[in-house]
Amino acid sequence: MHSVSTLTYQGRPIRLRGTMLNLTDMWRAAGSPEYRRPTSWLILEDTLRFRAHARAHWTELDEPAGDNVVHDHIFHLDPDGLVATARGRNGGTWAHWQLALAYARYLSPAFHLWCNTVVRRAMEWRLGPPAAAHDPLLLHLAQQFRDLHRRLDDVERHAADLMFLLVSAQELVLGNRLEFTGLTRATILKAVAAEPFDGQCPCCLREPVLTEAGRPAPGAEFDHFFHRGLNRPEHGWLICQTCHAELTHGGYLVRFLRMPEFRAFQ
Repeated sequence: MHSVSTLTYQGRPIRLRGTMLNLTDMWRAAGSPEYRRPTSWLILEDTLRFRAHARAHWTELDEPAGDNVVHDHIFHLDPDGLVATARGRNGGTWAHWQLALAYARYLSPAFHLWCNTVVRRAMEWRLGPPAAAHDPLLLHLAQQFRDLHRRLDDVERHAADLMFLLVSAQELVLGNRLEFTGLTRATILKAVAAEPFDGQCPCCLREPVLTEAGRPAPGAEFDHFFHRGLNRPEHGWLICQTCHAELTHGGYLVRFLRMPEFRAFQ
């Protein structure tokens, strides 16, 4: 008799015993859709055809279903060995994992995709873990990360285009350079001197930009982050000479990439 193991989908447990999955757990994990209960699905024509095909083409199940399912010695095993029903506190409807995958497809596309990867992996791991190069879960995750990186690249390109349009619009509207006022400079100096910067360049966090007297260090520059025509405290910061040269001559994309550091300073 096999012990019960548990898979988890979005924090909800799905019991697995040998080659049998608990369909009731799957239904709950998929959000308990009212008209998609296991009992409703098992009587559908498509489900009956699947089971009939399995009876005709499978010479035997992977393992005896009764040994996989029985907990309290109170259960009903269907003649084809694909479905068993157990009553009691730990009961529910159980099905062979290949039939359970068909039920997952009935519940939702997202849940079916998860089951197709995780349940298949669990079945293969019963015979020992596969090599990393052939682990379907790792391959699935690798593909998901590649897709995510492609999406992030698209987002960065769109954001850079928006930054260019913003700079162009500011150039048309704002025009000439406005120097930071004494009050604005004092506000920025106070922010740089405080934690977490403690006098270090808020852009690179490496070079000091304040002297011991709290004045701008040689080479440090008050930088207009958005546009030279915007001179309020929330529009600028005090940065080291290297960072200022990078932002000044690197173009709008370089400045856009420093947006997180500027927001952290503000």
